[in-house]
Amino acid sequence: MASPFSSEDPLRTSSQYVKGVGPARQKLLSRLGIETVDDLIMHFPRGYHDRSALMQIGAAAPGRTVTLRGEVVAVHARRLGPRRSMFTAALDDGTGAIQLVFFNQPYLERALRKGTRIVASGQVRLYRNERQIAAPEWETIGDDTEEDLLHAGRIVPVYPLTAGISQRMMRRIVRAALQRCAGRIPENLPRRLREQLELPARAEAIEQLHYPDDMTRREAALRRMKFEEVFFLHLLIHERRLKIRGGAPRPPVRSPHTLMQRFIAGLPFELTAAQRRVLAEIRRDVERGEGLSRLLQGDVGSGKTVVALAAMLLAVGAGHQAALMVPTEILAAQQAERIETLLGGLGVRSALLIGSMSAAQKRPIQAALARGETDIVVGTHTLIQEGIKFRQLGLAVIDEQHRFGVRQRAHLGRGGVVPHFLVMTATPIPRSLAQTVYGDLDLSVIDELPFGRRRVHTELVPASRTAEVYAAVRDMMRGGAQAFILYPLVEESERSDLRSATAEFERLTREVFPDLPIGLLHGRMSFEEKSRAIELFRGGKILGLVTTTVIEVGVDVPNAAVLLVNHPERFGLAQLHQLRGRVGRRGAPGYCYLLMDEGAGGACTERLELFASTEDGFRIAEIDLRLRGPGEIWGTRQSGYPAFRLVNPLGDHDLVQRSWDESGSLLKADPGLETPDNRLVGEYFRGYYSPRMRMADIG
Repeated sequence: MASPFSSEDPLRTSSQYVKGVGPARQKLLSRLGIETVDDLIMHFPRGYHDRSALMQIGAAAPGRTVTLRGEVVAVHARRLGPRRSMFTAALDDGTGAIQLVFFNQPYLERALRKGTRIVASGQVRLYRNERQIAAPEWETIGDDTEEDLLHAGRIVPVYPLTAGISQRMMRRIVRAALQRCAGRIPENLPRRLREQLELPARAEAIEQLHYPDDMTRREAALRRMKFEEVFFLHLLIHERRLKIRGGAPRPPVRSPHTLMQRFIAGLPFELTAAQRRVLAEIRRDVERGEGLSRLLQGDVGSGKTVVALAAMLLAVGAGHQAALMVPTEILAAQQAERIETLLGGLGVRSALLIGSMSAAQKRPIQAALARGETDIVVGTHTLIQEGIKFRQLGLAVIDEQHRFGVRQRAHLGRGGVVPHFLVMTATPIPRSLAQTVYGDLDLSVIDELPFGRRRVHTELVPASRTAEVYAAVRDMMRGGAQAFILYPLVEESERSDLRSATAEFERLTREVFPDLPIGLLHGRMSFEEKSRAIELFRGGKILGLVTTTVIEVGVDVPNAAVLLVNHPERFGLAQLHQLRGRVGRRGAPGYCYLLMDEGAGGACTERLELFASTEDGFRIAEIDLRLRGPGEIWGTRQSGYPAFRLVNPLGDHDLVQRSWDESGSLLKADPGLETPDNRLVGEYFRGYYSPRMRMADIG
């Protein structure tokens, strides 16, 4: 007997064959990611109109929000000016009539004709002693009773759409799909778990999400499908975690850790308590056979790099090699220089390997890595390209993991050698989301800043005060301070009125800072050009650096005191926090000016005011996540993870935590998912979910 989740599953047939679709509409549905019947029934509403209580027009009192059904008995269109118009339609149901009023929608003259039957919703008001509804939501209805009840007289779904597909059409198609697979939607959660969590059956939940009997049942259905959505992702992560830890043993790293201890003793500063705690967690992991697979979180300036370097010395001290992979060549060069400085006198051999090097420059470095003559290598994605071989890679450190794909760190361990892994991010991630996006990694947090790290004064400034702000920056530069002047664009665009770095560099040189040395840095420059600009800035040869977000990660200029951000409304808060971390890095006061367009809007102003009020990276990241979503912040779409349709790892923290715990316990107790209660779980996971995720490059 075929599994209900096998390739013979009727839910996996093309949605083209659902009543009302066909080849032409299937092309439109494909824009929404709908290819199969299953995709169609899992295309859930984005909202609802509660039309469960139709009211007679005669009883529709002013001030009430109502849903009415009737026939258009009269229409009237008027022009109010060159670009303004008004359209009214009188709706009658036999108990009375009411005026529906629309502004600036001239197409309604064709859509709402006399004799059209419609359902309309909105708030009733009195105007010149006549009842009316301004800007109502409305839809036409037909004479078919079943069709009529699909769009009115109930809680009506409102779907995400694409051009060419209307709400009425989508409702009919989804209803046809639900009818087509009635009795054929199998369960995929264990009965025990559904009973404990009071979750409805899968078929019932899907039906109730599309056409709820009431909002209570809809909420229960939503909770069920949210749990399912995250549960199978957690199963996949737990399974991968078990494979990693039950696979090839990691390179042995045992006590005593003399090299690391010498390094820490020679630092010109004391490690914070948080750094020492995290380092102890890392040391414990590398001493175990199953090894280190850990995500290291820390706010900007918390000292992650020093901890990572100490961890690399654990591997080097045990006779292994270590690699540090970072997202940009500028950061790689800077980190290589810093490592060489910090490791002076320890006899550790380090090297830099980046894509802009010539083949002749790369060959000796590659040969030294293969022979084991290089202990630590710093590089970009070049480190995972063909031709790069290590004698024995003991630890791979990946900085700003969200800029690399999920699979890419695995390439550092190809060739049968599985190194220890330490992944770092300066974008704080709430634990519930970290479990979902980085669930195969243990979590460490540096939640303390080094002594002497001062707050960066942040001020939101309207564009009308531009001259005043630049005057203040000029005065600070004359006093010896250095400033980043940031723009969102490299060059002017016909599609945008945003100021660009290149054009503004010319203007600032000519009009604002004619007597002060300033430079230009952006992502389209060559590595050599970028490096020269950074070195001139670090060396104090230039006092102002006009730049783009190329400075976001890792650019370290100790004397930089000012960040002036043009068009801050164009950046996410987490990104602004990273950028703000470029100034005030050595204990001196820092200043951040957000020069905002005055037409940006109240919501934008409120968001930036929140940012200006705190330097708590975890709070900023959470605000940003709630506003923009995790897929946008960490690039998880680029990394292969599915975008969540229903669950919010922040708002649904308890549900996410329960899913994490239950999926882990289930897989530990029944790794093959073979017990009677878990059989359908296993069939769905192995036959349907896991293959889809492999296609998305996960697992």
